[in-house]
Amino acid sequence: MKTILIAHNYSETTFSSISFHFAHHLANLGHKVVFISHKPYFSEKQIIKTENGEINLFSWSSEDRPTTFADFIWFYKIYKQNKPDIVIGHFVGSNISILVSKILSFGRVKTFEYYHTLSDQILADLMKISLKQKLFFIRKRIFYKLFCDQLVCPSLLAKEDLELFFGIKNSFVLLNPMIDRFSVKETLSTDSITISFLGRFDPSKGVIDLIKAFLIYKDKNPSSKIILNIAGGGRQEAEIKALVKNHEEINYFGLLPYHGVDDYLNKSNYTIIPSKSDAFNVVGIESIMNQTPLLLSTRTGLSHYLVDGKECYKFDPTIESMVVLFEKVEDNIACYKQMSIEARATFIDKFTIQRYNEYFSNKIL
Repeated sequence: MKTILIAHNYSETTFSSISFHFAHHLANLGHKVVFISHKPYFSEKQIIKTENGEINLFSWSSEDRPTTFADFIWFYKIYKQNKPDIVIGHFVGSNISILVSKILSFGRVKTFEYYHTLSDQILADLMKISLKQKLFFIRKRIFYKLFCDQLVCPSLLAKEDLELFFGIKNSFVLLNPMIDRFSVKETLSTDSITISFLGRFDPSKGVIDLIKAFLIYKDKNPSSKIILNIAGGGRQEAEIKALVKNHEEINYFGLLPYHGVDDYLNKSNYTIIPSKSDAFNVVGIESIMNQTPLLLSTRTGLSHYLVDGKECYKFDPTIESMVVLFEKVEDNIACYKQMSIEARATFIDKFTIQRYNEYFSNKIL
């Protein structure tokens, strides 16, 4: 039996569910799992018994991001009590958990760090790079080289970015999964074609160019049946609200509660992902899980794993390409039903939590 420490969010919803279910998978294999949850926050330790093992559930010393000296001291105690054989880190919680574990074990602990975000995605959202950001990249490169045995990349695009930008080659690709919540596909009206966006309103996500392209297309094709849905939130919210104002063919939903995501995607003919840079894109997996095919930017890591014309239409994330895309969708709406079926089949084949659990556990144990 091994002791595996996971630093992430202990949640059955959103992307965090991959760690929730992986923790239970490891415990059911008979291993002891130490799970440090940033969100939700647990004020006291909890022990979750499984058939063959257990999960020891903690949260950091405070509800804030774990970056302080007090967080180091707190984790030092957790390490000494549990002495993990393997540490898996996500986002900011990985810095302390991997660094301290590697030092205190004299390098013996196996460490796995997730590489979630592309370098050019960070740079696009920052708009300009500061000295502080440059130092952050240098610190990350040192951290990856000295303290991480393996980097887990959600796509080939992420792996290539890691190698080119940071010079790190000790990585492997593990596709992000999603717990299957699908019941039945909504019966959609044939009077319209609903294309939906869901995500952050950040420059790298390409939402403003999407709206501009749609308005150009509708101006050229006033009888078009396409309706555009926009849902999400972020720094570009005010600009996006101004763009969609007084356009009845665009429905603006703002930030959706997570329990409303499946219904939103299920009631769409297509989900569009116009990202200019994206390591993977979890919304894309939630969409095909809901039997909704994708309109997918070629600059997403997910695009490597789908076939154009099968469960998606691919496009370059430019205004000109998206105008052509809308015409393609409208001209080929007869293909929609089969694409919908193929989308669901691709999810079952490549992106289930069971497939993820089996591959990852075989990789680390």
